[in-house]
Amino acid sequence: MMKKLAWLGLSVLMLGACGTNGAETSGAGNTLEEVAVEFNTGQTAEVGEEVALSVTITQGGEAVEDADEVVYEVWESGHRKDGEMITAEHTADGVYEAETVFGEEGLYYMQAHTTARRLHAMPKQEMTVGNPDPESIVPDDSEDSEGMNMMEEHSGH
Repeated sequence: MMKKLAWLGLSVLMLGACGTNGAETSGAGNTLEEVAVEFNTGQTAEVGEEVALSVTITQGGEAVEDADEVVYEVWESGHRKDGEMITAEHTADGVYEAETVFGEEGLYYMQAHTTARRLHAMPKQEMTVGNPDPESIVPDDSEDSEGMNMMEEHSGH
């Protein structure tokens, strides 16, 4: 009787260990594939022209139609603290757009703060508006963390 209980106990332990091992193995295959965010917006515009800020979001080559949030941060070089946050709308095929108008010549930056499928991406692109005086352009040495702070303020709205 004692031998039967020992074998039964050993069998239960072995089955339990197999089940645990299988769970660890299956979890290793569920790695998240990177969300890619590509700008569709050109790099030049004219003063007063309505500009479509646009990105295409993909994951594993497939269009992402269900991004949680896409917000464009737009600022003139050297003036990130005065930047504007513009919420994008999904149009089709993983494309998210918003409209803006640049009122003055200058070098501007746009950063697409993108949250999709539990991942966050923040690509940044320059845009030259009009023919700015090169001496008026201030190098952008702002940290991306500044944009994250603005996102947190924006999300509270």
